[in-house]
Amino acid sequence: MEPLWNLFVMVVVATVTTLLGSRLLGVRRGWLRQTIAGALGWVIALVIAVGLANWDWSRDGLLASTVVLAVPATMALMLLFDLVARPGSLAQGDRAGFVEVPRPIADLRGRVAPIARYRELLAILRRHQLLGRLNGRVDPEEVGRPAEVRVREALEEAGGVYVKLGQIAATRIDLLPAGLCEELGRLQSRSAPVPASEVRTVLEQQYGKRVEEVFARFDWSPLAAASIGQTHTAALTGGEEVVVKVQRPGIETTIERDLAALDQLARLAERRTAAGRDLRVSRLATEFGRSLRSELDFRDEATATAAMHELLGEGPITVPAVHRELSTRRVMVQERLVGVPLSELAPDADIDREALARQLLTVTVEQLFQVGIFHADPHPGNVMVLEDGSLGLIDFGAVGRLDSIQIQAVIDMLIALTRGDAALLRDGVERVADVGAHVSRDRLERALARLLAEHVGPSGTVDVHALADLIPVLGEFEISLPGDLVVLMRALVTLDGTLGVLSPGFSVVSVGRELAQRESEDRAAGDPQEILMAALISDLPVLRRLPADLGRTLALASRGSLQVRTVASEDESRFTRTMWNRTLLAGIGVGLGLVSVLLMGLEIGPRVGGGARLVTLLGVGGLGLGAILLMRVVAAVVRDGTV
Repeated sequence: MEPLWNLFVMVVVATVTTLLGSRLLGVRRGWLRQTIAGALGWVIALVIAVGLANWDWSRDGLLASTVVLAVPATMALMLLFDLVARPGSLAQGDRAGFVEVPRPIADLRGRVAPIARYRELLAILRRHQLLGRLNGRVDPEEVGRPAEVRVREALEEAGGVYVKLGQIAATRIDLLPAGLCEELGRLQSRSAPVPASEVRTVLEQQYGKRVEEVFARFDWSPLAAASIGQTHTAALTGGEEVVVKVQRPGIETTIERDLAALDQLARLAERRTAAGRDLRVSRLATEFGRSLRSELDFRDEATATAAMHELLGEGPITVPAVHRELSTRRVMVQERLVGVPLSELAPDADIDREALARQLLTVTVEQLFQVGIFHADPHPGNVMVLEDGSLGLIDFGAVGRLDSIQIQAVIDMLIALTRGDAALLRDGVERVADVGAHVSRDRLERALARLLAEHVGPSGTVDVHALADLIPVLGEFEISLPGDLVVLMRALVTLDGTLGVLSPGFSVVSVGRELAQRESEDRAAGDPQEILMAALISDLPVLRRLPADLGRTLALASRGSLQVRTVASEDESRFTRTMWNRTLLAGIGVGLGLVSVLLMGLEIGPRVGGGARLVTLLGVGGLGLGAILLMRVVAAVVRDGTV
């Protein structure tokens, strides 16, 4: 038992010294890098300690000597890992948020779960013969089927997040082959259905009573099966026809596992590739995960659907009414819209496609500008073509909201797209994003002008995909947009693809130009006197304080105490303080090292246990402390990306 106890003590002490060394450096690291540095540092410290003890493994105080040596050894190894990293990547990673406080158990669980998922995905891809030479044994029957069908079936079998990714890809007819987009469009409503017994279990768990007590009729054959839930037609006890959306059993576990895998890949791409850092893919993965998790609570969707139903109640596009009393976290009951999803609409359907496309875009943009609420996932599966030839919108699990400042910025951005105006696009970005003082407005405007030039279409207008590509361009200047604006840009790109499916050649920009300009003109129109009075009323609190503020400013100026503070001066002050702090720490470290070396060479003073002089022990301790201070400074500089 004693060897096991000694091993346990060594592991605990090694863990403590590793965490202490990381803490002394003053920067955060991932647990894997800490573990490697701690293990190697402990081994190096143990070898040195035993060597100093003339290789006597039974020498008293061996563990204490190892602990003292292990802390600086671990710090030195962590610093070495930083020094061999790509210059600037650690600083970008810190700002992107992929370095976290160590949580070994949670992180280990998060890393192991995706590994098992990767094995499942590889098995699925092999089963559908999608890995080329890595397929192993060739299945002639499977290979003979169209590749598009095999891709769609593989995504259906993978389920969860991968179905959602397939749904987004189905709208990118500008990037993917038309046949593949058409096949992926079937993912919207043709995922593998859940057995009726499992559906009954979910319903009775949520309601606490038998299904027959809630519904007069329930059709167990699903109307549609999607990635998160499936829908069934039913009738209430009053005879009203409804659609019941039931969440798939176990989908939360599957989604969390898939999101963990995506998060790992995103962080890896951000650490190892310039494109990943520019796109800030870890943040995009986090936002995608947050959006997807919000769709798991059907109560949020019920609230959003009810709000949209009220907003569009008198409009040309129908949104189903929601039965809030029957909607729970995993079940939602809403009015049944009779029609077919746009993704399943026959090519020769007798409808006015261009009029419907214009109608969909008009309602979306006007609702966005007037209320600030928009459907965040308007793919073809969420747009219904009803029996009377009108449109309906369903699936409000993802809804975005903008404030008044963001709405005006979006108007400016859309007008900038239609005009190719880089200066106006920059103004819209600066209105809603935090642009640091170090960012050159001229360089930013030139980058935006290049972005617009790269997206000019045959008609001379800029296509809406420039909004999606705007994010990596801003990332190069360390500018990040609010999350809702990022969601809106993705939604506009998705809407553009949906409009192309509904009416080929129809685009968000083609009509968005008219709507955005009209909205801008409406806001500027009116009696100038009324506009001036409204502006004065809104600024009345500021005007009331103006005399007192002016008097205080003049008083400070007369005493010579008036100071003008700007973002640039604050940045310079922060930079100066940082440089002085680092210089001071480095000076103290060097001074301690020099004094410690002198102390270690003296032969004066009392002796302590083991025959060593007290000044020698003080010198060793001071030398170690000086080394720690110097390594802390070097670690901070390396993390800044300035070397």
